[in-house]
Amino acid sequence: MSSAGTSTTTSVLHGSEAPRRLEHAPLPPTLPRARGSALLALATAGAAGLGFGYDARLAALAFAALVVAAVMLLRLEWAALLVVTTAVFEDYLSVVTPWATKGVAVVLIGSWVVRRGWRPLHRGERSPVLVVAGGFTLVLLASAVLHNNGAAGADVVLRYAGFLAVLAVLVDTMRAGLPPQVVARAYVASCALASCFAVAEFWTGDDRRAGGPIGDPNDFAFFLLAAIPLALVLRGSARRRWVYDVAAGLLVVTTALTLSRGALVGAVAMVVVGAVLRLIPLRTIAVGLVAAGTLAAVVAGTVPDLVSTSLERKSVVAEQNVDERLDLWQAATSMTRENPVLGMGPGSFSLYHQDYMDRLPRDISHDLDVAHNTYLEVSSELGFVGLATWFVLLATGALSAWVGAKRRGDALAGAVLLALVGLAVASAFVTEQYVLPIWLVLALAATLQRPPPSTATVLR
Repeated sequence: MSSAGTSTTTSVLHGSEAPRRLEHAPLPPTLPRARGSALLALATAGAAGLGFGYDARLAALAFAALVVAAVMLLRLEWAALLVVTTAVFEDYLSVVTPWATKGVAVVLIGSWVVRRGWRPLHRGERSPVLVVAGGFTLVLLASAVLHNNGAAGADVVLRYAGFLAVLAVLVDTMRAGLPPQVVARAYVASCALASCFAVAEFWTGDDRRAGGPIGDPNDFAFFLLAAIPLALVLRGSARRRWVYDVAAGLLVVTTALTLSRGALVGAVAMVVVGAVLRLIPLRTIAVGLVAAGTLAAVVAGTVPDLVSTSLERKSVVAEQNVDERLDLWQAATSMTRENPVLGMGPGSFSLYHQDYMDRLPRDISHDLDVAHNTYLEVSSELGFVGLATWFVLLATGALSAWVGAKRRGDALAGAVLLALVGLAVASAFVTEQYVLPIWLVLALAATLQRPPPSTATVLR
């Protein structure tokens, strides 16, 4: 039996049957792909060689950027987190290239297109937030077609389009499996890190308002305002709660150092709404107020000269800022009255608002191309139809978060609701439809409308 087995084996490996089997074996299907890959590798190597020979440093940066872009195109979740975490560092990234943050958003959208082209991400129902966002897009396009404002109008349309696309992609990605808790943690971590840079610059620099990676302290405060309730609720499920306690304290202190009145009013609104809706226990509010007061006293006692100088500089320009904003609001109101339905078109405020002002600003070098009021700027450019759609979008996001918080007992949804309230109130003092926080919070609200339940109280 052994000899038979040996004979059989010998005949298979060395006998006459072996050539016949090789003749009938199919050709490897990977040969054309191998040739294509080899040609692509050769072309890439040649291009890299030329690039490094021309400018090694620039070629290295370009190669690294291409590698990162390729990886992000294949990993949608990573691309989404990259958009969330880099937005607050916009001014720092602009030193590398002015298109850095826009490029990251393009990579996210490209990754989403690649993934959706392969297969649907999920089979869930369309979110009401996205339905209203689609309506806002139609109003935007209708106003742009009716009023051609040239390059300024095209720039505003593209900015809106970018954030609307990011909103849709974030919702789709989170509903497909990227946990909203991970997104919230990434956002809080990036804002806490940005706060460290802001405090360092405030301590050592000439600017006595904390701006950090965002040039405008009001815009920076808008980012931090959304992160505060998220940080407080994430501590409940964290292994090391003290990390989120430190992060929340840092966010509160840095927000105060921005000296943003809009952020202050928004924070008060969050506390009031949280107490009225019983999303925040009264004990937590009391502890928070005591902690905030203690931190303020420590900072004021540690660097009294620095704090007093900041407050003095703020008081000097406060009257001028109030007068300028009142003039801007009056101009936006007049523009809305003149074109009440669809406004004067995207980009019209920066082009024409001076024609509706009774007086020039005190400092003519001061850039006043925004209304410092999101709602009035939207109404002046998109009319009452656009303003109503914007309100419906915010209300739909708030309702979605409310459903997740109260009906499903999701703590993170309650924090998102409070963040949306704070941002909506602060938007009455700043123009913030062109930065990420409001769109990110809307995406979280849309996603958390139908998650599994967790806890009943938002902040504990």
